[in-house]
Amino acid sequence: MLGSIAAFYAVMAPYTKVEESFNVQAMHDILYHSYHIEKYDHLEFPGVVPRTFIGAFVISILSSPAVFVLRLLHVPKFYSLLTVQLTLSCVTLMCLRLLRVQVKKKFGHQAEAFFVALTAIQFHLLFYSSRPLPNIFALALVNLAYSFWFKGSYLCTLQALIVAAVVFRCDMILLLGPIGLALLLVCFSVGSSKILHKHCPYMHRIHRAS
Repeated sequence: MLGSIAAFYAVMAPYTKVEESFNVQAMHDILYHSYHIEKYDHLEFPGVVPRTFIGAFVISILSSPAVFVLRLLHVPKFYSLLTVQLTLSCVTLMCLRLLRVQVKKKFGHQAEAFFVALTAIQFHLLFYSSRPLPNIFALALVNLAYSFWFKGSYLCTLQALIVAAVVFRCDMILLLGPIGLALLLVCFSVGSSKILHKHCPYMHRIHRAS
């Protein structure tokens, strides 16, 4: 259901705005110029702020088989744009699905149903899931990080957030800081508990009895 709604938004509003132009042009150059880097638009119009090609490169690799077929059939480039947008939406929603699965395991079927319903009826998340913005690349990693957090994979949680902060959005530090501090306190608490149980058998028996 979420994928169908996101695809509907992408088809009904396929054209991009200014903030998306860098990644759209980067994906175009990667898919159509490949290793002929001298033809890349970024060389002539680098912009005033340094930006990364990593997000555009990943989406281009994933969508390259479909775009290759479209090029063989001489289909207009508009459909290549739609292809990369739908590919990005798939990546975003797959990471969201991993989070949904963990919500189901941790809070039950009703929480999962409300999670899906709330996501379906709101506009912004599903509409922007296909827009090639740094925020959306970071969003996929944030959803992935939350799924790792609920799963108990704390190291993977921090790794996903660090990549999101370093590569796509430096303001992700505002999320990485509190989560990292919370995980540090959890690890410290668990470590202290293990030390206490090891050196104080009486406290260990009290803990087991409770």
